[in-house]
Amino acid sequence: MSENQKMTEDIVGSHGERMKNLSKYYPFFKLWESGLSAYKDGAYADVDMPYITMALLRYFIEQNQFNQRAVTGEMACGFIKTLLDADFDVSADNQGELAGYIFDKICNDGRPFVFSWFNPRDKKKQVFRLKFIESSYRDGQITYALTEEAIAFYLDTKEVQEESRISIENILLSKMVASRNFKGGLEVLSRISHEVMRLEAKKDGIIRLLGHNVFEGVRALSDFMAHGLAWFEEEEKLFAQNRVLVDKAMAMMRTAQTAKDVYELDAALKAAMKKHSDLLGMCTALQMRADEMIVRAKHSRFRASVDFEDYMEKMIAADRVAALEDFVKPLFLMNLKKTFYTGQLDDLLSYKPEENVATEVDDGGRETAYVYDDEAAEARIQHNFDYFLKVLFEQISDKGRVALSYLNHLYEMKFGSEIYFNGDYYAFLTHLSQKAAYDLSTVDTVQDTFLEGIMAQFLKTENGQPFRNLKFSLSYRADIKIELPNTFDMTEIVFERTDG
Repeated sequence: MSENQKMTEDIVGSHGERMKNLSKYYPFFKLWESGLSAYKDGAYADVDMPYITMALLRYFIEQNQFNQRAVTGEMACGFIKTLLDADFDVSADNQGELAGYIFDKICNDGRPFVFSWFNPRDKKKQVFRLKFIESSYRDGQITYALTEEAIAFYLDTKEVQEESRISIENILLSKMVASRNFKGGLEVLSRISHEVMRLEAKKDGIIRLLGHNVFEGVRALSDFMAHGLAWFEEEEKLFAQNRVLVDKAMAMMRTAQTAKDVYELDAALKAAMKKHSDLLGMCTALQMRADEMIVRAKHSRFRASVDFEDYMEKMIAADRVAALEDFVKPLFLMNLKKTFYTGQLDDLLSYKPEENVATEVDDGGRETAYVYDDEAAEARIQHNFDYFLKVLFEQISDKGRVALSYLNHLYEMKFGSEIYFNGDYYAFLTHLSQKAAYDLSTVDTVQDTFLEGIMAQFLKTENGQPFRNLKFSLSYRADIKIELPNTFDMTEIVFERTDG
């Protein structure tokens, strides 16, 4: 087989996949090509369709995925009107009609964009049908959402900076699982894993920079924490949503091939979630390490002496005569230097310490308060349990549903990795697991367990007052194991608010 023939076979074999990847760009360039030159005799030809298309895709991602809000045609047109008003010379009277026309054009009047291509393997033309926006009828109204092709296209247009790439990929994953495209979901999870690895590599680079220049490293770490990990909670939430979708897919398997694909997707999702959680733990430890390095570096920068010639050169270079004050002012301060009068040597030689020893005075006795070991342990447990309860109740009240793996991260941020070696924490989880549900409005009068007694005391404090009527339940996820740094693992627990 000649070299050219091998190359040709490779081209033919990969052509279909390449055209499929290119097809997601087709609707965008079709909209760009047609533009608005044919509308109203070209009166709005200057209105840029590529800009409005990209802005509308971003709007849908924000509303559908991040805000969990359905988008109606009226909402989409309202957003387009804000763009027309801010960036283009379109009168207010004409904005509504033009926005409706643009939205219908991006939706292609409900029809798919048809992308034709030649398949060299089958020696015939084939087509891909794509949409950027799909509609559905729900709760008596028509709502709109992005297709997986639109999200994939948006991801490819640039390196996402202002929003988390992991979050956007998770949104695409949910679309693919919902459409039962499990192989595509595996590719998305592969990209998520590579993104986590990229963040880990960036973290390692910061560690090296800290070793050379602490203060430059701290600035890089601050930027990394602000941009790389600022979306961690949102990413965890999207991971949990996809975990639910995959569980549902596993319950609806119909064929052996589907089962294989779903199991592979499930394993890849668990691996990605673990890598994601490990990244947070490593970055938390890095932050603590950086703080320690800053303290040491600040002390090492203190000078034991002053170079006056260097100070003078800097003062001349800055052309700042007022800096002389910093140099002269200490010379006019009081002389605090200690001196020793040699005439006192005779007094020292004749001094008799025993004549000046104070005698012990009996004041009649005084009661001494002792703290026994069991009392100290009880106070420690009360203090630790109060903090554990405070964080647990806050998260349940704010989010409505929180997992033990996420609580572990919060406790680790407070106590460090030592929390996983703290017996009080495991005792707290053991006592907490004795009941399947809690009603804090009744623990003041009825206390079935030791922990409910501590809860009753905590609810009387200022920190506990806001949670007096909180109700929540515990559900155990035996299929999810939380790996701990102490080589042990624990079963995932989901705490869910039940009082509405």
